[in-house]
Amino acid sequence: MIQLLVDEAYAFDYLSILEIKKDINSNTYSNWEACKANIQQEVGKEKMLDIINSEEYKLMIETNKLTFDAVEKARYGGDITAKEVDRINLERHKRKLELQRKFSHNNLTEYKT
Repeated sequence: MIQLLVDEAYAFDYLSILEIKKDINSNTYSNWEACKANIQQEVGKEKMLDIINSEEYKLMIETNKLTFDAVEKARYGGDITAKEVDRINLERHKRKLELQRKFSHNNLTEYKT
């Protein structure tokens, strides 16, 4: 297993993606559970609960679901443009910024051009 140093927004973005995947396929539940436990060990139980119960995290899940759906449409020849996929991906980045601003004093380590 590789452990990476990432900002909080990246970690919770990843957790939200795993949350979407576990809802689609219950075989991935253990991945979500392990990631959640790892993040909780880093940030503490109280902060973990504050974040996963926050509006910012809920919006992150919604936006990641839109991203997932857009990629699936594009993969299977659905009616979606690259511009629309890019717009949704930029919205995802915005959600990460919002979460980072509310729950951390650090800046994002990811930048969009």
